[in-house]
Amino acid sequence: MKHSNIISFLLFILLTLATTLPAGASDYLNDIVRANTLYAEKRYAESIQVYESLIHEGASNGYLHYNLGNAYIRMGKTGPAILNYIHAQEWIPRDENLAANLKFAIQQTQDKIEPPPLGTLNILFFWVNDFNINELVYFAIIMNLVFWVTLTLWMNFPFLKVARNAFLGVLLLSFVSIGVKIINESNLKLGVVLAENVDVKSGRAVDAITLFQLHEGALVTVTDRHDDWLEVRLNDEQKGWVPQKSLGT
Repeated sequence: MKHSNIISFLLFILLTLATTLPAGASDYLNDIVRANTLYAEKRYAESIQVYESLIHEGASNGYLHYNLGNAYIRMGKTGPAILNYIHAQEWIPRDENLAANLKFAIQQTQDKIEPPPLGTLNILFFWVNDFNINELVYFAIIMNLVFWVTLTLWMNFPFLKVARNAFLGVLLLSFVSIGVKIINESNLKLGVVLAENVDVKSGRAVDAITLFQLHEGALVTVTDRHDDWLEVRLNDEQKGWVPQKSLGT
């Protein structure tokens, strides 16, 4: 199992949060340093408390979730570990260590359920999976500026027509990519079983028929929500209802 060096990504976290946190950011950064120190000293339970507190206070960051997942897996808590690795992928989808750790954590579970296969949109727009939504938006903004500059220059230099058309095509494709990313994130709601085990019911009642059982760390797709119950699906044949408190999303 791969774990990134705690010191190697500390500066990344500090720089990233320094640009996004409000007044009082120094307190957050001090907590990050403290949490990283506790993790490096193998005081995982204490580091988890600090990381969870940071995230609860709004300092969500891919590397925070990643290192929190590492701390959980060190303590043998595969459910919270997988949940935080999934959250980390929303921020740092290209991180190879994250992908390796998620794969390792899934193999430690009893059910060993892999993430659902890519849909048609994900296959057609394959590059979208390697970028988070912010990166796609920033790229579209840059392409928009480049296109308008090229358009202005083309009025005086007609030979730039090819460049103008090329940048227009890239700009339109970037807008489509953002739309695909939004659709993917809204349609695919992953959940992770946090309880030691949970009975998947045929209906929203404790006395409903038990269809099958899942165990801690199992990955499911959440398809519906009603009161304190979530409808989950593994595939077209296996789906049912579980108590909301048994699942992390």
